[in-house]
Amino acid sequence: MILDGKIVAKNKMDIIKENIDGITDKYKFTPELKLIQIGNDEASSIYARSKINRGKKLGINVTLERFDNIPKKMLIDKIKDYSIKRDINGIMIESPLPENLNFYEIINYIPFYKDSDGMTSYNEGNLSLRNEMIAPATARAVVDILEYYNIEERNASIINRSPVVGRPLSMMLLNRDYTVTICHSKTENIKNITENSNIIVVAVGKKNFLDESFTNKNSIIIDVGINYENNNVYGDADYNNLVDKVKAITPVPGGVGIVTSTDIFQNFLNGLDYQLNNL
Repeated sequence: MILDGKIVAKNKMDIIKENIDGITDKYKFTPELKLIQIGNDEASSIYARSKINRGKKLGINVTLERFDNIPKKMLIDKIKDYSIKRDINGIMIESPLPENLNFYEIINYIPFYKDSDGMTSYNEGNLSLRNEMIAPATARAVVDILEYYNIEERNASIINRSPVVGRPLSMMLLNRDYTVTICHSKTENIKNITENSNIIVVAVGKKNFLDESFTNKNSIIIDVGINYENNNVYGDADYNNLVDKVKAITPVPGGVGIVTSTDIFQNFLNGLDYQLNNL
């Protein structure tokens, strides 16, 4: 079975748009998401444009402020300024940042309720307390796919331990009573672990890393990888070889990535709702 992220994203987009339309009608304003980009990274520019276009479809004003470079204090002051503006309801720092700026330090100047990326220490920490109001968008996307397709298996291995995927996803799966094993570069016998898991989440940044030797016929593979080669996009799983040999798999593109792009706006909506009802 192919776990089609486009279907999941379309379903979420419809729900988010309905909620945004209701807020716009009730409060008579258009909510805004502010993107901050530093530098000229092409992939970052593409992602920013994608968010702007997706925001238009949802009735959200997504604006981009780009700097060739900016001192750390000036960037922090910008974030603080946007944080107190009631007409800016979400803030995202586009990565990568220049070497002199630490992404995880900078984003913590964003209030938790305007953190549309879900990556601040506050929101990451809340996951362990079962509070998923705002969660890292990629981890939320994996959960959304599993829930949309009513995946009942509850034994999962994750090949990743980053704060973007592995760590928050492990908490979100634990919140749903999964048994979770985290694998990483120092883990021994990874194949033995994944072979005996129902669900394998892979995010290592290596084209076709996950092959048949990691899986069994009942494996459900969630491929978070995005690898560019010769103007093509590949996942971390050997999709063409595995699609007919496992129980289910997400494609790349058209899998986790498109749901992640939508879940940024789920975070935005949840944060906006908090602002309207609590501030």
